[in-house]
Amino acid sequence: MKPKPRPAPKRGLASATRRQKARAEATSLDPAITLPEVDVRRIGVFALKGDLTAAVAILRSFADDHRDAKFYLNDYLKNFADRRLQVKSDAFLRSKVDLILSLGGDGTFLSAARLVRNESIPILGVNLGRLGFLADATLENLRRILEEIWQREYSLRRRMLLAVEAFDGHKKLFSDIALNEVAFSGMMGRQMVELTVTANGRFVSDYRVDGLLASTPTGSTAYNLSAGGPIVHPSTPALLLTPMNPASLSVRPLVVPDTMAIEIRNAMAVGNDLNVHVDGRDRGCLPPGAEVHLHRHAHGVRIIRPFGSSYFGSLRGKLGWTGSRDGRR
Repeated sequence: MKPKPRPAPKRGLASATRRQKARAEATSLDPAITLPEVDVRRIGVFALKGDLTAAVAILRSFADDHRDAKFYLNDYLKNFADRRLQVKSDAFLRSKVDLILSLGGDGTFLSAARLVRNESIPILGVNLGRLGFLADATLENLRRILEEIWQREYSLRRRMLLAVEAFDGHKKLFSDIALNEVAFSGMMGRQMVELTVTANGRFVSDYRVDGLLASTPTGSTAYNLSAGGPIVHPSTPALLLTPMNPASLSVRPLVVPDTMAIEIRNAMAVGNDLNVHVDGRDRGCLPPGAEVHLHRHAHGVRIIRPFGSSYFGSLRGKLGWTGSRDGRR
């Protein structure tokens, strides 16, 4: 007499329950968190430097196991192209994919965000360097995260962008966007600079400093953190002004609502230009009397985060914070 087969464990129900719980937790904690509404099947892969052999091997293996998956590489990855991994233009990547996979560090992620420039295509950052607050997935968990994305088991975090415009009188010098910060500093050989800052047309202060940072909450853990500015949760609707080495000890970092339009003017004498950097990119010199206008961009970017990921857990791990509560780290 054959033994009766043992009933299969009800993994589907348990898994569904866990997914429902994770979804509820993700959307209840933060209004900037949303859930995906479409399947991800077309994945753009963006990289700028480094040896990507191990990362591409994971993508190729995933494509072999998921016949509906389509991977599109940017030009830097053209040597890895084959039937499953096709090379496409930046114009294609910014409009014809469901997800941008950024392989590198935070610098690569910033370039990927500049490529997308809106919230229609989310970005997943894979950190191949050391410290990364934007690119916080790793090669070790990339395959698992891709599987979760395939099943819509992830959340989307909306991050603000800054619109940046520079004017010399009526002449526009440049326009750009910033996910992290806009940095102002003196030219080589000159440390102290003088800046006049207004908010919504109202005078804020004259700054005599080595430099000034205008940062988003996302950028609070970048250059702003190194300059002694505050850490601000990325969902906070705010803009940060952080002076670097001010001449007066009374000058401190300032947090203002993201509804304010900020103007920063070079208040120095003729011949004393300012360096302006947007997310680490040199945007040239700002002559005396010229201004940079900053305001919240009409669009932001969306970042993919797996269920269970924690901003505060990321801070603890990457900044080496200590301490626990009820024995839990």
